[in-house]
Amino acid sequence: MVQRVDQAGAEFELGYWAIRGLGQPIRFLLAHAEVAFSEVRFGINQDGSIVADGSHDWAIHKGTLSMPFPNLPYLIDSNGPAEVQLTQSNAVMRYLARRFDYYGDTESDQIWIDILQDEAYDFRNSIINTVYTLGPEYQAAFNEFTSTAVPRYLDGFENYLSNRGIHTHFVGSRISLVDFILYELIWQVSIMVPGSVTNIHRVSLWTFIEVFAKIPQIATYMASSDYIDRPINSVWASFT
Repeated sequence: MVQRVDQAGAEFELGYWAIRGLGQPIRFLLAHAEVAFSEVRFGINQDGSIVADGSHDWAIHKGTLSMPFPNLPYLIDSNGPAEVQLTQSNAVMRYLARRFDYYGDTESDQIWIDILQDEAYDFRNSIINTVYTLGPEYQAAFNEFTSTAVPRYLDGFENYLSNRGIHTHFVGSRISLVDFILYELIWQVSIMVPGSVTNIHRVSLWTFIEVFAKIPQIATYMASSDYIDRPINSVWASFT
């Protein structure tokens, strides 16, 4: 079985595992845009109980989708003359950014959004490679992550944001698609590696995630029953 989370008047359907993962930036963007969306969550039953292996449910469900490359997350947009179905998290984020005006105001903004989105996903790959290292090998992977990837990426984002002099968003004069992605990654690592982002260490990043969480639309979503606080990753990962 799967869990359906329905919102009244929803014209978007998001399909993903019942974790934060790649789905959370998409959820944040839709919440910020105040767009009603429904979810199909895999790996969990309707009553909230965890499924040991949700791959069977996904295998059945993807056969109902008319997509050439069915994958999770997927997004279905039914608001228009023709239904739009798409997969790949970056493609979904860019589609929604164009749809709801989160892709900057200038060509320079769009260039930096693209650069930061790719940099963010390089960082995410390092996170994923670490948390899905299982058993006794995890500690060595975690130590490598904290000594190399964490300073490389977090210091890079910290310096970039500090040099901007604006700590509430990464590009241009207002929030863009990369802010939803970078909030999620920076927040995850602040939990995974205590002390990595605090009010005295990497202060620009700390300010960014503090301000982001207090944006009215985001705060309302976080307080709702639809919000997933944990798990961040699959329940069988070394860090969930």
